Amino acid sequence: MFASSSVQHAAITALGFLPTSEKLTRDNYPLWRAQVLSSIKGAEVFHFLDTKAEAPPMYLPKKEGEDKEAAPILNKEYTTWVAKDQQVLSYLLVSLSREVLQQVSSATTAIEAWAGIEKFFASQLRARVISTRMALATASKGALTIAGYYTKIKTLADEMASAGQRLEDNEIVSYMLMGLDEDYESVVSAVATRVEPITLGELYTQLIAHEQRLEMRSGGSNSSANSVSHGNRGNNDNNSNRGRDGFSHGGGDRN
Repeated sequence: MFASSSVQHAAITALGFLPTSEKLTRDNYPLWRAQVLSSIKGAEVFHFLDTKAEAPPMYLPKKEGEDKEAAPILNKEYTTWVAKDQQVLSYLLVSLSREVLQQVSSATTAIEAWAGIEKFFASQLRARVISTRMALATASKGALTIAGYYTKIKTLADEMASAGQRLEDNEIVSYMLMGLDEDYESVVSAVATRVEPITLGELYTQLIAHEQRLEMRSGGSNSSANSVSHGNRGNNDNNSNRGRDGFSHGGGDRN
C-alpha cells in the first residue's frame, strides 16, 4: 500500500525530485513526461533511464596475489547505484495513476518502468502526431483575425512539440501561409521570393500590418458608401419636403 500523498510529497522532495502536478493517466502523458524528465534531470539521475547505462560490477575485482578463495567484497559503487535506481523507480511509480501502474507494476528497475510507460503510450502518441499534422495541413484562416489564426496554428505546433515532434519555424510558417486566403496573396508571394527565410515573428508582424491595411481600405470604402447613401437620403428628403411644400401651397391656392 502506498503512503499518503503528503508523506509521498515529503519523501520525493527529500530525494531531490519535484512532485508532478498530477498523476499519469491516458490523457496527460506529454505534460506528465515533461515534468518527470525535468525533475529527474534536475536531480542528476537521468542516466538511470538510459538503456546504454550499465551498473558498476557487484563485487570488487580480485587484486593480483589475493587469495582467490576469499569471499568477494561488495562494491560500494554498486550498492549506491542500486539505491539511486530504486529511488528513481519509486518516484516514477508514485507518479502513476492506478490504471497505468498496473501496466508496469512488475518492473524492478527504473529503466524497466520507463520503457513500459513509453511502450504503453507509443501508439497513442503516434496517432496524436498524425492527427495534429493533418489539422495543421488543413487549417485555414477563414473568418478568423490574423491574431486568432496565428494562435490556432501556434497551438497545434505546441501540440506537436508536447508529443515529442517539435516543428521548426519554417515548417510553421509554411502551414500558416497555406491557410491564408487570396487577400493575403501578396504577402505569400513576398515570403516565397525572399532569399533569407522569414521567422515566425516576422511573418506575424507582416500579416498584422497587411490586415490593418485591408481594414483601412474596407473602412474607407464603407465610409464612401455611407456618404453616398446619406447624400441620397438627403436628396430624397429634400425632394419629399419640396413635394410636401408644393402640396401645401397647392392646398392654399385651392382655398
